[in-house]
Amino acid sequence: MSIPVILALIAAGFILKLSVKQKVVFEFIGILANDILLSFFVVASVAGKDLTYLAGLKKVFFYVVAVTLASLVSTYLYGRRFLTEDRGWRGALMALAVFPNTAALGFPMVALFTDDLTPAVLYSAASSLLAIPLASFLTISYSRDRGSTKEALVGTLSFPPVTVSLVSLALVLGGVRLPEKFLSLAGSVGWWCLPLMLVYFGSGLEVKKIEPRKILEAGFFRMALPFFLVLLTLRTTTEAAFYAILIESSMPPAIMAVSLLSRHKLKSEEATGVTLALTLAAIALIFILRISGAGAILTGR
Repeated sequence: MSIPVILALIAAGFILKLSVKQKVVFEFIGILANDILLSFFVVASVAGKDLTYLAGLKKVFFYVVAVTLASLVSTYLYGRRFLTEDRGWRGALMALAVFPNTAALGFPMVALFTDDLTPAVLYSAASSLLAIPLASFLTISYSRDRGSTKEALVGTLSFPPVTVSLVSLALVLGGVRLPEKFLSLAGSVGWWCLPLMLVYFGSGLEVKKIEPRKILEAGFFRMALPFFLVLLTLRTTTEAAFYAILIESSMPPAIMAVSLLSRHKLKSEEATGVTLALTLAAIALIFILRISGAGAILTGR
């Protein structure tokens, strides 16, 4: 999916909201994209792999875990110290920080620097496998002021895409291969969660001022911190893998993360505005680095 198409779908969702006043329409789009189609997408993405494929995730998965933990721990500590009066944004910030937009935005951005997208696909697969359950748990936990950890865990595990991802992973580890026709059909059906999520994201946009502080907070923990963590530690790898890990790890929050926050009514307006601002900033920055040649100078490649 190209950048112009991504922006067009977001704009279409915003225009649709202006013309359709019934909230039930957008609630249906959210359930269809997040609960149903995403489940098919996860089946095709995870259950379609084998143990050999997973073995190739070792180094990539290490950075997925390292970046996710760094973002999660740092946002948690920051929230405990500076966001004590805004529990909702504290939870939303953590969910946004652990869930980068590795596919819809990450793939086109990586393609600007290398023709080999295999490492980017591996990173995206590993990131999604970790981010979907984690972001779901954080969203459910912080959307219920008095909910227990057990209730949040049950709610997370009962979320269809999380359940499906765990079952699919168990099938792969058990050596069970689902029929190719089923996987192909699941992939074709599930792919539609991506454009629908963009439309759903656009429908949540509000023409209102977003606090610059929140944009800076999300930008630092989701983009700047992972970027410098990878840049300063990753050396012994191929050029394609280097650019894939560096760019994918520092992508802005995923539309899917915003969809989860909207689904559970947790600071969805702020998250939508922040994500849009960071997405546009990331697109502009990477294009500038690529065209000027500054990206190669910065990374030493």
